[in-house]
Amino acid sequence: MEISMKLKTGMMMINNTAMKSIFNLPLILAIGMICSSFNRLEAEVIQDSVTRAQNTVEDQTSSAFDLFESDELLQMTLCFDIREFHRTKNHPQYFDATLTVKTGEQDSISQMIKLKARGEFRRSYCYFPPIMLKFKSTDQGPFQFSGNGKIKLVTHCNQTDRFNDYVLKEYLAYKLYNRITPYSYKARLVRINYVDVNKPEKSFTAYGILIENEDELAERTNSVIVRSKNLTQKSMNTADMARLALFNYMIGNTDWSVPLQHNIKILKPMDLNTVKGIPVAYDFDYSGLVNAVYAAPCEELPIKTVLERHYLGICIGDEEFKPVIEEFGELKDQLLGTINDFEYLSNGQKKQASSYINSFFNLYRYENFPMTALNRSCKRF
Repeated sequence: MEISMKLKTGMMMINNTAMKSIFNLPLILAIGMICSSFNRLEAEVIQDSVTRAQNTVEDQTSSAFDLFESDELLQMTLCFDIREFHRTKNHPQYFDATLTVKTGEQDSISQMIKLKARGEFRRSYCYFPPIMLKFKSTDQGPFQFSGNGKIKLVTHCNQTDRFNDYVLKEYLAYKLYNRITPYSYKARLVRINYVDVNKPEKSFTAYGILIENEDELAERTNSVIVRSKNLTQKSMNTADMARLALFNYMIGNTDWSVPLQHNIKILKPMDLNTVKGIPVAYDFDYSGLVNAVYAAPCEELPIKTVLERHYLGICIGDEEFKPVIEEFGELKDQLLGTINDFEYLSNGQKKQASSYINSFFNLYRYENFPMTALNRSCKRF
């Protein structure tokens, strides 16, 4: 209760005018002010700020900040009880938190939210597992998004350069997928300052990835989410199924399944006269492109490491498969350019990522070889 009241008191005071002065202070002092020190201010100053905030609620709502409107690195601060978060990560529960997003050199916006640990394997393996951010309201406040008020945050897992690189390469996988199809999740690279509400002096910073809310994905693509478990790859639009399977093959990802809807969401477009679904892939940390130290292929597959590719798509006719393969060939320069132009990954890591993707395109040296090779390992029904 005491922690919650500290956060709520801090939240009432946050507005653009106040934050201008706060972000001119040293970081630890600023975070301390945001998370716990507002109760030292005079009562009349608090009331004045609350009044101003109430007067601007309508303006904030109408010009809400879209977390996914840009590809620029987003600076964020998350202030919560980190010690309790670690202690309960295997039995997740929501905690009060303050999210602060820097919107300019002197400006920021903040909102009281809740968060909890999420994920299956990474929740038990990672010291700092992925997080679910839960916003109290989707129609009020400074942030703009649709749906159930939840946004996934991919975290650094463990605080080393290697694990930060994993985050950066998984972010690249999302951006490559965006190049392939609009039926893909938007992702935003963020630099997060994590602050323990009880020990703000022990704050630390790491990269993360915000993943578009599934309801936003559906709205943006004029679709609905299909949650039926009685679906197979044959229930999907043929070209879109081939794109997803070929993309996962390109990045060396076998950690997906349509029937299990494992790392897959199914969309049904509203403006298409078809009963076929469109599969959307996510969670690429088990891919060869990322090559995480903990990633391993399923024992049932005929590969030993995630660096080996294995095609999990169903067999389709050459007349339907060939146009999709040609699409990828035409996108080669854009895909490699996305990697090489990514400024946050070291040159050595970019070279490894480019080399891995380029090894996929080496199949294109021989006419019809990609199609022939993939059809040898495709799933037959």
